[in-house]
Amino acid sequence: MKKADGYVIKKLEDEYVILPYGKRTEEVNEVITLSETAGFIYEKADQAENIAQLAQLVGKEYGVEASVVYEDVAEVVKTLQEKGILL
Repeated sequence: MKKADGYVIKKLEDEYVILPYGKRTEEVNEVITLSETAGFIYEKADQAENIAQLAQLVGKEYGVEASVVYEDVAEVVKTLQEKGILL
């Protein structure tokens, strides 16, 4: 998986905020707020080739089987792809 250029992520307490920067600010008028888990998924996305690998990373981080979190990870990835944040 690949992160789209033009975004930066910031952690604020127990949430993450994804902000556009540079030329991306002309295209995007939105700040995206993510839960801690969704922020983890975004941060680790470039370490995985697919959702199954990303689910394994999430499962390892939170001490659960990848199969338990697979659908939730897939939903977060889908949302981030629809917003153009993940490619």
